Amino acid sequence: MAAISNFITSLKNAAKVGKKSFSIDSSKKLESIAKILFEEGFIEKYSVIDEKNNKKTLTITVKFRDKKPVFTDIVQISKPGLRIYRNIEEVPHILNGLGTAILSTNKGIVSDKFARENNVGGEYILKIW
Repeated sequence: MAAISNFITSLKNAAKVGKKSFSIDSSKKLESIAKILFEEGFIEKYSVIDEKNNKKTLTITVKFRDKKPVFTDIVQISKPGLRIYRNIEEVPHILNGLGTAILSTNKGIVSDKFARENNVGGEYILKIW
């Protein structure tokens, strides 16, 4: 979970100062989150670079519109000290569908839309709008 908070902080900071891209140590969980953010249109692109010593780096390109990031805020919900779980009835609608909630389910890390379509709940990782 510390990696997720580092990812969120890096994304917020890059957007705040107008930095086009940033890199962070990669993991399968972070790659899945980046994929969802890309599919939902919150980031421009992402790539995973294999380096030496079996180390991977995730590079995120922040998406801007009129020199402002396309997302307003991103918040980590579930934390190491307090895990938050939601069943399918409790999966939130972020700004009536303008934002996205990301959940860790038995089908992998998914968006709130996918969770509702496939009738699954899970750990509520973060929300972005």
